[in-house]
Amino acid sequence: MGNHFLTLSLLLVIVCVCVSIITTKLNPKEAIVSPSDSVPIEIHGVKILRQPSDSKLAQLGVASWPKWEGGPSKFPWTFKKTETMFFVEGKIKVSVDGYDREEDVFEIGKGDVVVFPKDMKVVWEITEAVKKHYSLED
Repeated sequence: MGNHFLTLSLLLVIVCVCVSIITTKLNPKEAIVSPSDSVPIEIHGVKILRQPSDSKLAQLGVASWPKWEGGPSKFPWTFKKTETMFFVEGKIKVSVDGYDREEDVFEIGKGDVVVFPKDMKVVWEITEAVKKHYSLED
């Protein structure tokens, strides 16, 4: 009985992960990862963890990171270092250099932990005022 339960549990986890991956590939703008998921999605090289748990945020040390705020605007940006950020408020539409079709644009915002790699070029369109914590790595 115990082996059957373990097998079914493992199968359920695999199915959930596969559905998440398929959803992300088919429509990355609407990809949703629930708070209990600990696996980030990746869109055009940007890693996104949707709605992480408080324990995950504490593990990352987000509360000690510097803060940045910005109002609605649109601007190009090049990440000179790998940047990890946690959004407290706001919404941003992101266009990654080299992905120029309208359907390649994706949205990040409140509750997301996002990692942009060093040297990535993007255009940020802040559609709702942003408050974020950030951490820079070499």
